Amino acid sequence: MIKNDLYPHVFQPLKIRGVTLKNRLEYSPTVVLKCSPEGDVTQEMLDYVAWQADTGVGYLTIGNTPVVHSDSSAWTCELNVTQDRCIHGIEMMVRTAREHGAEMSIELAHAGRGSSHDPKVPALAPSDVPLNGGPLGYIKPMNREDMDYIKNQFVDCAIRCQKAGLRILMIHCAHNNLLAQFISPASNHRTDEYGGSLENRMRYPLEVLKAVREAVPNMVLECRVSAQEDTPDGLQLEESLKFMEKAQEYVDIIHVSRGNIFFNYGSTFTIPTYFKGRQLNVAFAAEAKKRLHIPVAVVGNITSLAEAEDIIGSGKADIVVMAKAYMADNDIIHKSVRGHADDVRPCTRCDWCGNANTYGTSMRCAINPMLGKTMDLSTLAKSKKKVMVIGGGAAGMTAAQTCAKMGHDVTLYEKSDKLGGLLNIASAASFKEYMRLYLAWTIRETERCGCKIMYNTEVTLDLVEKENPDAIIVSTGSNFAHPPIPGIDGPKVVPVRDYELHTRPVGQKVVVAGGGVVGLEAAVALGMEGKDVTVIDMIPLENWAAEMPVFNHIELNYQLDKYGVKRYGSEAITEFAEDGVHTASGKVFEGDTYVLALGVVANRKLADELLAHYPEGVYVVGDCVKSARMLGDANNEAFHAAISIR
Repeated sequence: MIKNDLYPHVFQPLKIRGVTLKNRLEYSPTVVLKCSPEGDVTQEMLDYVAWQADTGVGYLTIGNTPVVHSDSSAWTCELNVTQDRCIHGIEMMVRTAREHGAEMSIELAHAGRGSSHDPKVPALAPSDVPLNGGPLGYIKPMNREDMDYIKNQFVDCAIRCQKAGLRILMIHCAHNNLLAQFISPASNHRTDEYGGSLENRMRYPLEVLKAVREAVPNMVLECRVSAQEDTPDGLQLEESLKFMEKAQEYVDIIHVSRGNIFFNYGSTFTIPTYFKGRQLNVAFAAEAKKRLHIPVAVVGNITSLAEAEDIIGSGKADIVVMAKAYMADNDIIHKSVRGHADDVRPCTRCDWCGNANTYGTSMRCAINPMLGKTMDLSTLAKSKKKVMVIGGGAAGMTAAQTCAKMGHDVTLYEKSDKLGGLLNIASAASFKEYMRLYLAWTIRETERCGCKIMYNTEVTLDLVEKENPDAIIVSTGSNFAHPPIPGIDGPKVVPVRDYELHTRPVGQKVVVAGGGVVGLEAAVALGMEGKDVTVIDMIPLENWAAEMPVFNHIELNYQLDKYGVKRYGSEAITEFAEDGVHTASGKVFEGDTYVLALGVVANRKLADELLAHYPEGVYVVGDCVKSARMLGDANNEAFHAAISIR
C-alpha cells in the first residue's frame, strides 16, 4: 500500500447527489472516434475506456456525443446515444469503466452551425452566422419547433444514458457549440425573446438544462462552459459567470473551459497549443468559485498532479480536468503518488491528437504509442533477441526503450556524442519548453532503460556483419537540405541549426529561406527578438507547413502575424547574393542575414544497403523513411517496429 502524503487534496473523495468520486480528477472529454461509423461501441472503444479508467481518475467523460446523430455529428465514428439499440453498448462501456475503478460520464452535445457536412441538410443554429471561413453546409436559424425538438433530444439521450447505468452526465455549453451559440453575442443575432440581452440569450440553454434535470433528477449533471470565447464580440467572463450562476439551479458541477472551436484563434484556447502557458483557466475557475455554491471543475494545460494539488488546495477549483497529460503518460497518477513524478512522460502540446478533431481520424498520441493499448510489453517477446538500433534521435530512442522493456539485448549506436538528433534543434526556441521537457525525459529514459549506448559510432555494413544481430532498427534520420544554389555557402547565409543553437550571430534584417515548420518557427523566434523578418519559399503560401497539426498551424500563423513576419510563397530562390536573396520571379529580398531552412533530406544510404543484404529483420523508421515527417510518425513507427521483434 502507498500512503498518500503528497496530494492530500487531490485524493479527497467527493460526494455529489449520492455518487462518490474516489478523487478530484476527471479525464477530460476528448474526440477519440473509435466507435463504428454508425456510432456503435466497438472493442477498440471498450479497450480505450478501460485504458482511460486505468489511469486512476475518479471519472472519465466520453467527449462530444451528439444528441441528433444523423445530422448533428461533427465527425463520423462518434458515440451514438440517440436510439434504444445503443443502450447495450453504452452499458458495456459503463461497466468496463467501473470494473477498472472509475465512473463514466458522457458529454451530450450539438454542434449547431458546425454540425452539417451535407450541403442539402441545414445546420440548426440560433442565427445565420457563418463559421470562420464559411459554413460547412448551410445554416437554418432555429424556430420554436426546432428548439423543442433539440431540447427533447437532450432529454431523450439523457434518459437513455441513465438506463444504460450512467450516474454522471455532462451537458456541453462551451466552445460555441449549439447551446453556447445561443449564449454568445458573436453567434446569436436573434431579435426575439432568445436574442439581444444576456437574459434572453441564455434562456434556451437554461430551458434545456431544466428539462434534463427534471428528466433525470438523480443523475449528477456537469455543465461545460467557456469562461470566455477569445473571439471578436464573443462571450466574456462576466456574462459567462452570470450564466453559471443561473445554470447551478439545475446542475451539480460547473466545468470551466475556454475558447471557440469554430473560430480560428479561439480554437487554440479550446485545444491549447505549445505557445500557451500552463493553467489557462484556473483564474476563471477561481472567480467562479467565489460566486457559485456547487463544485467547480477546471481544464486547460494543467500538466501534473502537483499543479492539481495546488489548484484544489488553494480553493481555486474542486475538480481538476486533464486529457493530454493522461494521453502522454497514462501512469501519471501512479508514478506521482509513488514519488516518481520526474518519470512522467511530459506532453509536448504538439496536438497530433487534436487532428482527430479535424480530419475525423482515430485518436493517437505523438509521444505515447501505447495510447489506448493495454498490452504488457514484457510478455510480448517469445525469446530474447540481439537488437541493433542505429541512430539516437526520437525514433531510435523510442525503439531502444521499447525493445529493452520487451527484454531484448539492445545496443543503440549514435554517430555523435549525444542523443536527441534534430530534436535538439526543434526544441531550442524559447516557446518550445514543452518539447525541451520531453527531450530531456526521453534521453533519461533511454539512458536508464537497460540498453547499451555506443556514442561517436557510425554504423557500417561491416560493423553489422561483425555484430550479427537478430534484428536491426534503422533510424538514421535526415539531414538539412543544402541544394546547389549559387551563394548558399556565402558569409551572410546561416544554417537554421546555427541560429537555433546560437553558434552564429544574426543581423537585424533577416530573410528566412524555407516555409516549413522549422523555418516558420525560426521566423517567430527571430520576430520575438525584435528582428525584421521575411520568409520566402517556392511552395505556394497556402501549403506552408501543411503537415503541421491544425490548431498549432493556426497558432503559428497568428504568431507570425503578431511579430510582423512577412511571407512570400511561390518564390524559387536562384541566388544568395550580397544585395539580397534573388528569386525566379525577379524579386530581390534584402537582408543582413539569410537563415537557411530549406527542409530535410532522408538519410537512407545505410537503410538501403541493409535492406539489400538482409531480406528479413531490418526495420526502417522515422525521418530516414522520407522527408517532412512529424514526431508522431517517428515514435509510432519505432514502437511498432520494436514490438514486431518477437
